[in-house]
Amino acid sequence: MKHIIRRSLNLSVILLKEQIKEPTALFWAILSPAAFYYLINYTKGLSLTSFNASYIESTSWFYAYISSFVALFGLSFYLIGRRESGFVRSFIYSNEAKLIFLSGQLLAYSCLSFLYCSIFYCLTKLPFGDLQIEELLVIGGRFYLSFLLFSIPGLLISLIPITFQSAGTLYSITSFTMLILAVFGGTNVVSSSSNIVYMLNPLYLGKSLISQGFSENITLIILTLLMTATFFYVTYRYFRINPIWSRY
Repeated sequence: MKHIIRRSLNLSVILLKEQIKEPTALFWAILSPAAFYYLINYTKGLSLTSFNASYIESTSWFYAYISSFVALFGLSFYLIGRRESGFVRSFIYSNEAKLIFLSGQLLAYSCLSFLYCSIFYCLTKLPFGDLQIEELLVIGGRFYLSFLLFSIPGLLISLIPITFQSAGTLYSITSFTMLILAVFGGTNVVSSSSNIVYMLNPLYLGKSLISQGFSENITLIILTLLMTATFFYVTYRYFRINPIWSRY
């Protein structure tokens, strides 16, 4: 068991370095949401010194979006890409190797999720006051639960025999739909039916975890942890080793 843990940690470090060197992901996952956040506030006539709302309430939607980005466009997307390219077939010859690979992936993106959360916090917190390590740790814990929440469908989608390009299209449509539903549901006047759709939006669930914290979402947190463990095991059992295009 120690051998598996050590090798998983070593692999996660390699994967983490690989992702940090990718500037495109950094732009779309952090800089773009941060710029959009300030743009929205400026269109409301606010200045950097007049952010009077609660910081966590003001930014929870953005944290939820970033956590979904890391889970879908990071963890799940690269599982599909490495499977399709045949990369995993070059070194996975046993169930132990598969477990090490999947564990390394999850550990790497777990670290990456907290890194992205921390950077976004530093970029958006100052208008509300000084940076606080205690607040960052609280937000980081909630953010990680949101990341696990979005990892559940991400792990399931990685089992579907779709190509890397098709997965990118699927995730783009999914992210765009969630954002549209969030914007539409956030209007002042909504019907009961649209309000139900709004509350069933996965981004809304992530936003609730981040803005309300642990005590208000005990059931959701327990379900998230149980389902993450369950579907990680399902992925371990049924993850495809051969690329989709392979005949063997």
